[in-house]
Amino acid sequence: KFKIIGKNNDGIIVRLYGTEDVINVFSDDLSLLASRTIDFKNKDGLLQYVMLNKTGAVIFYLQQDKKYSVLFAQPVNSKFIEIGKPLSIDTIYDRRDLIEQNLRFKASVDQNYLFIYYPFFAANRVQTVRYICLDRALAKLYNKNIPFDRDEAELETSRSLVDNYGSSYLILKKDSKEEFETFDVYRVGADGNAAFYSLNTPKKIFNEPYFEVDNKNNQLLLCSFYNDDARKEEVANGFIYSTFNPETGALVSGVTAPFPKTFINELTGREVKDKGNLYTFNIKKAMLRNDGGAMILAESFIKDTRETVSALGAQPGFNTYHSTSLYQFNDVIGFSFNPKGELEWNAIMRKKQVSEEDNGAYSSFFIVNQKDKIRLVYLDDASSSGSLNEYILNSDGKNERNVILNQEDKDLLLLPKIGKQISPDAVVMPSFKNGDLRLIKITY
Repeated sequence: KFKIIGKNNDGIIVRLYGTEDVINVFSDDLSLLASRTIDFKNKDGLLQYVMLNKTGAVIFYLQQDKKYSVLFAQPVNSKFIEIGKPLSIDTIYDRRDLIEQNLRFKASVDQNYLFIYYPFFAANRVQTVRYICLDRALAKLYNKNIPFDRDEAELETSRSLVDNYGSSYLILKKDSKEEFETFDVYRVGADGNAAFYSLNTPKKIFNEPYFEVDNKNNQLLLCSFYNDDARKEEVANGFIYSTFNPETGALVSGVTAPFPKTFINELTGREVKDKGNLYTFNIKKAMLRNDGGAMILAESFIKDTRETVSALGAQPGFNTYHSTSLYQFNDVIGFSFNPKGELEWNAIMRKKQVSEEDNGAYSSFFIVNQKDKIRLVYLDDASSSGSLNEYILNSDGKNERNVILNQEDKDLLLLPKIGKQISPDAVVMPSFKNGDLRLIKITY
């Protein structure tokens, strides 16, 4: 496995992990500057998290016993060699396998705060969750257990957020038979004070909602597609755009609106007489605008199964069948809302990606944020014969498609959606073909 962690003054940092952890540091021209196997004396298992500094980093890891684990933070230099002794962050009393599986990390947008949380289970329920927040100097803003008493399945689909002030959030969907949805928010402020409140949507939602913290306007954003009658069929009929006070959950603004008929007509190629229906689109990203509005991107996704006869039986009905998982990542649609939640424009970006038995690893897209525009980078065919393309989506909704490179010419098989933007005008993207990992850099 591998992950592009990011870039600092030392270079581009890439983690390779499996049976061991290796950190590679690359220059801007992707020359290898340093490689280090991380094997601290008291480290058990793989690294938990890597926090980059301007130079060097802090590596979080566990030292484990049967009944408890100690979370350490180890500062390292530009070559990932230890600087001084590790700092003990917390001791967690639980089974080591549960801690390895459930310890989570979430960084704020400005990377100045790190939210660490861990759930404690009993009888298939989450009894409490430990909230820890550190600043960049590894000073603790708080370390406290928050009562939950929720079904563990609810935590699996929860959302975690931390704002640029050090306040952290876990958002859980509440089971409801009402004509709306309820999301429970467990918040710990930067001062360590805990709060609980619920957010209600005006209608039932379709697929998963998207939550984000608006740090500039100090608001909590919820956006989703809604379903007018979820009891009849799973379909999206329009969008919900709401903002809330992050401290109290009070509604600041909220808009519920159907999809414009002209948009549905263009997307489907059919004239809509009543209301528009979307069946396969999922919200992938909500991007905050400087004026307090937001842009939403959604992608069409279908997972299907195809059965073929792999061996004929001696008698009818005794054939052997083989099942193949099919993954389709198709068109991307965009909506932009002003600060009042009113729709300003919508956009359609066509693509069709079909693959088999790969979990869609080479499909979907990567977003390059250049403030006045974004770029959606993707493969036009999820195979080595495909080209790397992009849609340039401007702030007024106008878009155009470009071809970046042909993979066959460079012997690549890129994974766009796990690329990393390392500056306003540069992206690093991995290629994994025939067991060979390579990196490319795209500069705009």
